[in-house]
Amino acid sequence: MVPPARSAAEKAYGKVRSGNIKLGNFFFQYRNSLFPLIFVLTAIILRPSIMFNSPLADRLIGASGMIIILLGEAVRLVTIGFEYIHRGGKERRVYAGRLVQGGVFGLVRNPMYIGNVLIALGMTVYLRSPLGYIILIPLFLFLYQALIAAEETYLRDRFGSDYENYCANVNRLAPRLDRIPQAFSGMLFDWRRSLRKDLGTIVGLMMGLILIPIWRTYFLYGWSVTGSTISFPLKLSLALTLGYLILLRLKKSSQL
Repeated sequence: MVPPARSAAEKAYGKVRSGNIKLGNFFFQYRNSLFPLIFVLTAIILRPSIMFNSPLADRLIGASGMIIILLGEAVRLVTIGFEYIHRGGKERRVYAGRLVQGGVFGLVRNPMYIGNVLIALGMTVYLRSPLGYIILIPLFLFLYQALIAAEETYLRDRFGSDYENYCANVNRLAPRLDRIPQAFSGMLFDWRRSLRKDLGTIVGLMMGLILIPIWRTYFLYGWSVTGSTISFPLKLSLALTLGYLILLRLKKSSQL
């Protein structure tokens, strides 16, 4: 029996999906350095402002951004602490040693990407640049959906029916809270692994939270104001750098 011809809409969808997957595979190679670079460049180029010309509204929006950032990092830490991700890439390509289905992965299929998106959104809100909202938020959402498409295609090809069954029970982005008892049954949280595996991200975010206000102050009020307020943030940055180097050494010596 000859299969029915595909409609023009189906062909167009297939081309778009194929292009989306290729794009996701491409960005997967550079995701660890590219996304921070995009944010740093746009933070330098785009102009922050006092939101709604109200210092109070500006502070509240900045605090909201910080909360979103911390929430995103918390998602990452909890995910890693309960079930270490075995699909984090190999030789800059999508790779999975096994199909992880426990811990947070038992509630939602892409918890690490959810954490990353929250961090990206939070950083954008924290910067408080109206033009940044227009450019960065759609850009990060587009890039991460391409990464998810590429990763899910790989997992479907590698694990076949096991992955199809997993998809049937666990949503892509909306957590299924009714699966909490099943997902975390018999599991213990490993805080050392969370800190060890996500140390660089934690330090990078803390540096961002310290340095973005300095940049905003300089851009909005000039060096005369910035110079009088920069002493403590710089000391904090140096202390953070020293702490990071100490923890990094402990990590390399397997003491962390």
